Amino acid sequence: MKSLLIIGAGGYGQYIKEIAELCKYSKIDFLDDNNPNAVGKIDDLNSLQNMYDGCIVAIGNPEIRESVVRKVGHLHTLIHPKAIISKSTRIGDGCVIEANVVVNSNVQIMKSSYICAGAVVNHDAVVSSYCQIDCNSVVASGAFVPEKTKVKSCTIWIDR
Repeated sequence: MKSLLIIGAGGYGQYIKEIAELCKYSKIDFLDDNNPNAVGKIDDLNSLQNMYDGCIVAIGNPEIRESVVRKVGHLHTLIHPKAIISKSTRIGDGCVIEANVVVNSNVQIMKSSYICAGAVVNHDAVVSSYCQIDCNSVVASGAFVPEKTKVKSCTIWIDR
């Protein structure tokens, strides 16, 4: 029985829960400071995280996400079963790869980045830590996305 603690029970946390269910996690709980259905508050992370196989942070603000990630002992990465990921891609801990994402060869996606539905990360690109590549956006081949960057929906990131 795989178990996951999701930090953040807002809309994105709920979607991460759905992905986790598709990835065969059977025990899924939340930490959230404002949700009465959560098993605790974010300050309870240290005492609760060892009761789970791993944790994932579902907080959009990259500054807050980074501060929470630094407190997590074992980050899990979730990849939606309908994502297409090249076998040469390297994906860091704590990432979420959503449905219909395409990640081509020799891509590096660093810690706690979100690649949202329908996005394409083309070959030899680097997505730094705490980024969000939003729905239907494209990271061009060989591009570098700096840490904590949000590539907005339906845009193309070219850094040349």
